[in-house]
Amino acid sequence: MGIPVVPDYNKEIRENGALKPGVGFFSVSYNPDDGRRSSASVAYIHPILRGEEKRPNLTILTNAWVSKLNVSGSKVDGCNITLQNGTKHTLRPKCETILCAGAVDTPRLMLLSGLGPKEQLQNLNIPVVRDLPGVGENLLDHPESVILWELNKPVPQNQTTMDSDAGIFLRREIPGAAGGDGEIADVMAHCYQIPFTMNTDRLGYESPKDAFCMTPNIPRPRSKGRLYLTSSDPTIKPALDFRYFTDPEGYDAATIVAGLKAARQIAQQAPFKDWIKGEIAPGPKIQTDEELSEYGRKMGDIKMDPLAVVDPELKVKGLQGVRIADAGVFPEMPSINPMLTVLAIGERCAEMVAQKWGWDGLARPKL
Repeated sequence: MGIPVVPDYNKEIRENGALKPGVGFFSVSYNPDDGRRSSASVAYIHPILRGEEKRPNLTILTNAWVSKLNVSGSKVDGCNITLQNGTKHTLRPKCETILCAGAVDTPRLMLLSGLGPKEQLQNLNIPVVRDLPGVGENLLDHPESVILWELNKPVPQNQTTMDSDAGIFLRREIPGAAGGDGEIADVMAHCYQIPFTMNTDRLGYESPKDAFCMTPNIPRPRSKGRLYLTSSDPTIKPALDFRYFTDPEGYDAATIVAGLKAARQIAQQAPFKDWIKGEIAPGPKIQTDEELSEYGRKMGDIKMDPLAVVDPELKVKGLQGVRIADAGVFPEMPSINPMLTVLAIGERCAEMVAQKWGWDGLARPKL
């Protein structure tokens, strides 16, 4: 199919600043020595819990529910929490309050605290502390579909790679079509040795014993959703309206269709075709762009920009003593999974806070 092999995706990003079309394996977040994946908790918190790092200024409260931010004038001066046993406490910061509950729970907490769109808050009888129209807007996600094949033989046990560390990046639009983006890949698919049958099951497809799948997705989607409250009761989860495939140009729908078509083409190449018994989902009867689009459809809400809630230093606009350090500040979705970007935001926020309150930022590699 003329897709170039990329030996090292990480090197490609370092040298070119972007992912161009290609196929190959990529380093995912796991330890090659034991095959275990890592996380922010494992990397940052567990060494402290094990006593390997000393952090006397860190206290961890588990099973604690943060119900409200307290605002005095224009300053956030702490929050109210409830412990698992029902005990309520008010926490006050020595310097600043950092919100890092994620792209869902951070805006949820802000809205419950009266920080958000004035009309929404008034409709729920939540006292308006600060009218911030951008809270809950610009909800971002990577829409993804799945194409599933039954195999004519079992997949061999593999002790050296994970189930999804092979990727395919393709370019659907002509170079530079999206404001000078060159040849950056706009279609991505993972190759899974263990199929996502939990997604096809709910649509009524069978689950073969031996199967393989690809998951075409949209690295840079243009549809944007919103998060909003349906009640002032903090125990009721917020509503998430992702507005998938609603961009006016129809870019997202066309991209997912292109990904499904490309996956089918790839499956017809050796050695895949020698393994495949037949396509299960969406199935050979689904052929037209309209049919593929319908199948695909089944399957950053506190951002930095003109409607921004935070400034470049991650401070909430119009308030003092509070910053946000999570994926909610993304103005656009990163092309790949956002975890590394989230960690970078956390590291940068830690640096800015420490520098403001007396740490020179150069004496140690991290706070």
